Amino acid sequence: EAFGGNIDNAIDAAIAVEILHNFTLVHDDIMDNASTRRGKETIHKKWDVNAAILVGDELIGLSYRSLLLSKTENITGVLRAFTDGVIEVCEGQALDKEFELSADVSIDDYKIMIRKKTAELLRTSSIMGAIIGNADSTGIDSISSYSENIGLAFQIQDDLLDVIADEGEFGKKIGGDILERKKTFLYLRALEILEGKQRDDFMYMYNTNDNNDEKIKKIVALYNEICVIGSARDEIAVYTERANNNLQCIKNGNARKMLEKFSDMLLNRSY
Repeated sequence: EAFGGNIDNAIDAAIAVEILHNFTLVHDDIMDNASTRRGKETIHKKWDVNAAILVGDELIGLSYRSLLLSKTENITGVLRAFTDGVIEVCEGQALDKEFELSADVSIDDYKIMIRKKTAELLRTSSIMGAIIGNADSTGIDSISSYSENIGLAFQIQDDLLDVIADEGEFGKKIGGDILERKKTFLYLRALEILEGKQRDDFMYMYNTNDNNDEKIKKIVALYNEICVIGSARDEIAVYTERANNNLQCIKNGNARKMLEKFSDMLLNRSY
């Protein structure tokens, strides 16, 4: 819509992205051993891992079936953007799992990972929509940058919500990232702040196999004590502002306001 396209022409591509997103969640839940998603039992818990793998595999096929129905003269460009997105998302998930076993991960490494795992799906969506809307190269670059920045903000916000959200509203267990020993923005920022024995004690506590609520409480209390929570909020605000600045080339004022509203919704979400 931002580039003058007909919304109806993008519906099948949008459905393809949503189906693909659900594929990533099904397989992600298996790898994270998550028991709930959106407040409901995950597929591998309700049935078994093999069933969940097959569900994820079929979702990829269904996503391409929908994508091929897209009404555009540049179906090759749309397919290329979508396929590149699938590859990037899988590479991001691979990095995420690799980081769980590595003691040497920096915030820069983390941002490379979330750019692939999370921001890429938003970027793919935006590029596909721009192509279907017949945007020029400047428009595609602008919406690509917008969605990448908002995707980075989204993932850092997700890391934050994992420790501050209401569990019923969030739809999954609070502190799940801690129990999975994920290298989140909060964890890596804490390592930058802490020194000496306090840093060593934190690393030991975080990376032990003590998967209980007491561990979560201690980690969250430390995050608050050393202002890691505030640091995450600041980072989210920075990427959100960068994202909105990328929208200035969009001439359609209503579409630009809708995207800015989307940014605000992500910035202030509670689940």
